This record gives sequence, C-alpha cells and structure tokens, in this order.
Amino acid sequence: MSSQSELARAVGVKPQAIQYLLDPKNSASGSKHLVKIAEALRVSAVWLATGQGTPIEIGPSSNVEPGPDVAQGRLYPLITWVQAGVWNGNCEAFTPYQAEHWYLSPHNLGPRGYVLRVRGDSMTNPQGRYSFPEGMLLFVNPDKEATPGQFVIARRDPDHEATFKRYIKIDGVPYLEAINPNWPHRYLEMRPGDTIGGIVVDASFGNLP
Repeated sequence: MSSQSELARAVGVKPQAIQYLLDPKNSASGSKHLVKIAEALRVSAVWLATGQGTPIEIGPSSNVEPGPDVAQGRLYPLITWVQAGVWNGNCEAFTPYQAEHWYLSPHNLGPRGYVLRVRGDSMTNPQGRYSFPEGMLLFVNPDKEATPGQFVIARRDPDHEATFKRYIKIDGVPYLEAINPNWPHRYLEMRPGDTIGGIVVDASFGNLP
C-alpha cells in the first residue's frame, strides 16, 4: 500500500481515523485495530504500540516474516529531504505514523531503505539517457557502497544538507554531478565530512507493480 488511505481500507476504518490510530499519544496500543494495522504494515504490533524491540519480529514462534520476498515487493517510507539530511540509519526511531506514504518496490533496499521525492531541476535531462524530473520517486538503499557513475543521496558537511546527484571521480577526486546540462555549478567537489547516505537503485512516479 502506498498511502494512509490504502492502509485505512486494509484495516477497515475511515481514512480520517488512521492518523489518529497511528499516533502513540492516542494510545493506539489499546485499539482493536492495532493488530490489523501491524499486519498491513508488516511490522511488530509491540513495536508499533510501544516503540520497543524491533520493527520486525523474527523467531521460531513468530508469525511475522521479515517481509515480502523480492517478487512480491517491499514497503518503504517516504521521508523528507530534511530527514534525509540527518538520516542515521536507525530505522527503529522512525515509526509508521511518521510516514505520509509507504511505497512498494520490487527491489530490496535493505533494512533501512527509504524513498525520496525529487525536488528541483538539477537532475532533469530530457535528451539524456537518464532524467529525473521534479516529483519523481527515488528508491534508496543506504547500505550499499557507492561506485563512480551511480546516482546517490549525499549529505554535505557542515549543514548536513541532502542532495541528489551522480557520484563521479575526475583524476581520482570525488565529485557530485548534476546531469542537467544547463545547471550552474554542475560539478561539486566533495569536501571532507561529506558522506553518501544511499544509492538510488530505482526511480518512478509511484506506479511500480
């Protein structure tokens, strides 16, 4: 499911009720809908209610699997660029009610995978092999090591600003490249403290099977 409206249909409540039920301040742990919500999101009901433990319970007596296989796809949260700038890989600190949407991807983005929505035109190149217009969804694996030529989400020190660019090397020096040929300052040399916060493994407008 890709939105709270779809989650509401899966649980059997009105869309207006989902935000309320998912907010811990409203004691969702006492709701009769909690188990259905946890099953729909494929997370642990205990974690959903209390934030304790891990999002996915894995054990010999658990009836919750680690998640759908690649053929079925997995759900990943849409986060903001502000969140991407401070993303530390601690998915336990990011609970389902904080995500406006969850998107399905046939790719395994790892346990800390996330989704971003393109903003701006720096990565738009209609005449090129790749083009990422504003509004396109980026499916990011933060656990993969970047190699030159890949599209990445980078955090720039010291303001921790997140940016979407292509990672390249020129004479051994790492750069972040904007693929829009008309973009000013297309090449940003990576500075000490800059980090790559994920590899973009897929992009779409949210119509993945």
